[in-house]
Amino acid sequence: MTGLTVLTLLGVGVLVGLIAGLLGIGGGVLIVPFLYFFYGHPDWSGTELPLRLHVPVAHATSLFIILPTALRGVLSYHRSGVVVWRAVLPIAVAAALAAVAGALLAPIIPGPVLETGFALLLLASAVRMVVHSGGGGEERVRRVTIPRTALTGVLVGSLSALLGVGGGVVALPLLIYLIGLRVEEIAATSLAIVMFSALAGSLTYLLSSPAGEVMPTGSIGYVHVLAAVPILAGSLISVGWGTRLNRVLPTRVLRWIFASLFALVGVEILAENLVEWL
Repeated sequence: MTGLTVLTLLGVGVLVGLIAGLLGIGGGVLIVPFLYFFYGHPDWSGTELPLRLHVPVAHATSLFIILPTALRGVLSYHRSGVVVWRAVLPIAVAAALAAVAGALLAPIIPGPVLETGFALLLLASAVRMVVHSGGGGEERVRRVTIPRTALTGVLVGSLSALLGVGGGVVALPLLIYLIGLRVEEIAATSLAIVMFSALAGSLTYLLSSPAGEVMPTGSIGYVHVLAAVPILAGSLISVGWGTRLNRVLPTRVLRWIFASLFALVGVEILAENLVEWL
């Protein structure tokens, strides 16, 4: 890799860490598309990788980066006392189990129906966040019960596997409307859930052996460590900036930020489905 490539990877990492810390979504939504581009342009990246391996290597490397990034962000939030651990642990366990079931059901359940339903949920959440962004906002009562956390975990794990979207994106609206977390607790708790899911996923990819495949130099299992290190360095630098920004922004501004995220992802999913139908 050239010096320019390394600097680009570092810059992507800085953006990933900032968004992960601010929104609690892990950062895979940025890392994975960038790595598709990275492996699709070997003349620039200096990395040759068979096309069939672009997706698994990108996902594996993304999870490898997300784990320490999320850990650092969660430690920062924990010191501020805004991680709702009573919700994190049962949701993480249920999500891990449900993700396996979701992966098995993915070939059976019609994807466009699920994707459209989830997109509409995100858009409805965006509207609701905006409607309640003024004044004193909504009064919320935490409902951290075993049935609700278990249901949240099942939805997070299964929908993430079925739709191929990050667990943080799925968890955010559920933490708001099913668990009843306050806006200032959402990113912190979501990032903690992402941390556990990234741990399971990255270990699986690290210990897997792509038999008969020629992996890039500096790879362990499906994880391209050589490409991950500069991105990880940048994300570790900036994730603390994101958590601090989250803590100082007014609740009204945070509501608008989350609403914008929900709207962008919802519209993107609907647009992809529309293209497929046409």
